[in-house]
Amino acid sequence: MPLERAVLKEKVVPAFVFFALWLDGWFYPLLLLPVIYVLVVEKRDLGWLGFRKQRLLASTILGLLVSSVVIAVYYPTFLYYVPPTKARPPSLHDVFTDVVWYPLYEEIAYRAFFLAHIAGLRGSERSRRNALANLAQSLLFVAIHWHHVISGTPLVLLSVFLLALLNGFVFLKTRNLLGCLLSHSAVNGFALAIRYAP
Repeated sequence: MPLERAVLKEKVVPAFVFFALWLDGWFYPLLLLPVIYVLVVEKRDLGWLGFRKQRLLASTILGLLVSSVVIAVYYPTFLYYVPPTKARPPSLHDVFTDVVWYPLYEEIAYRAFFLAHIAGLRGSERSRRNALANLAQSLLFVAIHWHHVISGTPLVLLSVFLLALLNGFVFLKTRNLLGCLLSHSAVNGFALAIRYAP
């Protein structure tokens, strides 16, 4: 019985939590679910999810590099589609959701919660497991961006996949979420700015 309870606590419930996060990114209080689960059920601190001071500089530098690479890939894709110029500037809601909310929600869900539970995170013998976990979270991340296919801009998914994969690498390397948050915010902010640029 204790083994079954351990499997439930370590594998099944985290998978359910992630599935709930994967289904809905608009319901703001849902972000509390992984945080409460880690703090109350697993009795770990938020450092386990990447909110820590260690490796802060490395995470920040890697995050800035990731944003540069992803923006360099995204910009030609954007030019390929060249959507019509919007007549209005982005609203405060657009800026909040694209630059603050989605990076926070998606980085906690995909990089921190998913990778912390699925990947081994340390040791060369686990590098293959980490790589597979990173690939899995990247593909799941692409899946929630299916609206690009419907809107007729499927090449944008290349940048989405690259952001997820590289941010996963940053998280696995540093166990610090700051660089992931910075790169995601920078990429989304850049995409928002050029979408509304004259």
